[in-house]
Amino acid sequence: MPIEMRADFQTHWTTFGEGETDVLLFHCTMGSVGAWRGLTQCLSEGYHFTAFDLPGHGKSGAFTGERDFQDLSSAMGRTFLDRPMHLVGHSFGGSVALRLALEEPDKVCSLVLIEPVMMNLAFADDPQFKLAYDADHRAYFDAFMAGDHETAAREFSLLWGDGRDWMDIPEFARTQMIDKIPMIYAADSKVYRDEYGFSEVGRLSGISVPVLLMEGGVSHFSVAHMNAALERRLSNSTRKTIEGAGHMLPITHPQATAQSIADFWETALGV
Repeated sequence: MPIEMRADFQTHWTTFGEGETDVLLFHCTMGSVGAWRGLTQCLSEGYHFTAFDLPGHGKSGAFTGERDFQDLSSAMGRTFLDRPMHLVGHSFGGSVALRLALEEPDKVCSLVLIEPVMMNLAFADDPQFKLAYDADHRAYFDAFMAGDHETAAREFSLLWGDGRDWMDIPEFARTQMIDKIPMIYAADSKVYRDEYGFSEVGRLSGISVPVLLMEGGVSHFSVAHMNAALERRLSNSTRKTIEGAGHMLPITHPQATAQSIADFWETALGV
């Protein structure tokens, strides 16, 4: 598991599997490369997975805010995209995978976007939805802006966690979430706001590779809006719901998630 400079940033990365089909993985904020172990173990042989820790996560370098969080994450991911690969991104990681599909179309074979938090697309389609989203996230946002990171992390976990009550989460995991909650705000420039321009008319129409849009059956109500907004813009997309799962479906439901991905690759690409 090397730690080396990539995109001028200390980057920790690892690989899983020894197959010939290359897959690049992008984890969610407050996650790490370890989040993929269960999912990759459930997929059949034949795949070679590469995963890296986002800035400020896992064993990668600390995020200082000197560079935009998504710009840096994308630059790091691009260093691994030196050959045609299938991209799998979860949550914020999905936004990075989507961006690289736009910027490196010749190197992207397919996209699997697991609850990609592309709020700006849904906001552009339905301004009333933005009002509902903001109201539902008010407790998290107010606590964060007040500097109360513990309350902010607790409220965010209630909306986007794995379904456990806050006090049922192990203390070390709660501490990590409190420490990493600023990463959620750091990601907003490209997913909540749209400084990259994802929602510009026709921006995503150039993505022609097969895309699987995944969501949990009991996830936050906004996920269906975001995936619907993506489905309208991506000409070659399919949606799949994992019943009983929430936002953390790659971790809580690895077998069902892996099976859906394998079926997608087999149907759409014959791999």
